[in-house]
Amino acid sequence: MFCALDKIDLVSGDDTLTVAVQTDHRTAAEIEAAPELSVLFAMTRVLNARSHLAEEGAQATEIRYVVAEAPPAILREALVATGAVIERMPAKVEQMLAGTAWIGEVGADTTTIEDRLERLGAGSDDAAGELADRMFADLARRAAARVGSRDLAMALRMLEDQTLAAPPVRADDELGYWQRVLELAALTGEVLRAKRPDLGQWVQTDRAVIPFGFQIASGDGAAVMFPTNRAQRVVEDGSDESLFKLILAAEEAIDNPPDATTGKLMPSLRARETIELDEVLWRPLLAETERGDLPVVVCGVDGENTFGMIRREAMEQEAEDPSAEAMRNLAAEQVTVEEIHAEGMVILIVGGSFYAAEKILDRAFLKPLHDELDATVLAAATPARGLLMITAADDRSHLARFAAIVQLRHDDSGGRAISPAILLVTDGEITGTVAP
Repeated sequence: MFCALDKIDLVSGDDTLTVAVQTDHRTAAEIEAAPELSVLFAMTRVLNARSHLAEEGAQATEIRYVVAEAPPAILREALVATGAVIERMPAKVEQMLAGTAWIGEVGADTTTIEDRLERLGAGSDDAAGELADRMFADLARRAAARVGSRDLAMALRMLEDQTLAAPPVRADDELGYWQRVLELAALTGEVLRAKRPDLGQWVQTDRAVIPFGFQIASGDGAAVMFPTNRAQRVVEDGSDESLFKLILAAEEAIDNPPDATTGKLMPSLRARETIELDEVLWRPLLAETERGDLPVVVCGVDGENTFGMIRREAMEQEAEDPSAEAMRNLAAEQVTVEEIHAEGMVILIVGGSFYAAEKILDRAFLKPLHDELDATVLAAATPARGLLMITAADDRSHLARFAAIVQLRHDDSGGRAISPAILLVTDGEITGTVAP
């Protein structure tokens, strides 16, 4: 399906070449009727397939985009920019798709696969980013016209309200789901661009399912925002993830960029797969384990609307580890503790702060909870940002129920999710994990 953005239709190959195949059964006229979506979908499918093969360790790869008809110019430009290989469907398949023949009527197709391939070169990040920038800008104006407002910020507000009232469900309407995500992101990008007309643009990135982010340059640096990630969370999680929060965060990042020497340092728990570990200051949550589902602890600068992770190259040699200051600031963070009961099990819910989950790192905070729960060992979890869950681990029969509750909270947290892993705490310190 042409809008299955995070899937590969087919993978094949041998020791010398791995081939990923993405298919698009639409006619050229259907593609041209939705040029922005067609281009952004196609580039996403090609780039994601290439990234997936690289993660799997494939050395030589080829991404084939299979079309029923000769691709229109705009789709060809997308495939050139991403270095795809165009493959024409066999004539018999084209005839069946067109409804002019059924399989019993179509003779053998003698055209070889190589005859149907058109290799377009390697492509480039710059070419893909420049084309995405044009397509997102055009899509924003098309979306604004559809909702009935020339003002792009107002159009974004209207479309976000429509989404909150009736969010498209991916399982029921994958095309509608991704179209809404892209339209919300496109409008957000244009609102951001208006703040820095000559310094904002979409660029290719590997930190989003739709592999493009909006980069805004300011002074000597640049901030990259991810409107598509936030748009997905709006569709799936609701108003807490408003795209206007991203716009406020962008303004803060531009006007008051994170400064590790003057800003308030804080630790933050993040899912390991969401962080470029080579680029930022981080440590494992529990050094003795290799479990990939455990979060990592990053160090960053806390802002009113942003959390700026400290990059390794930006850190000057300091007399004191910035993580130590971050931990002192965490100790001063005020949180709430609520007690709930579930089938004879007492669970403490720690919240009331963006950094509530990080209180798992605060030994002075955790130690009194042993007495409160009358437990030598505590079971704790950080399923989502702003949430820490704790119960007694002495009664092993409770752990399975606690793990199930944590998993539900994690699954319902969307873009705020951290980890469903169950941690063991002794004398206020993390000492182990419960096997998944």
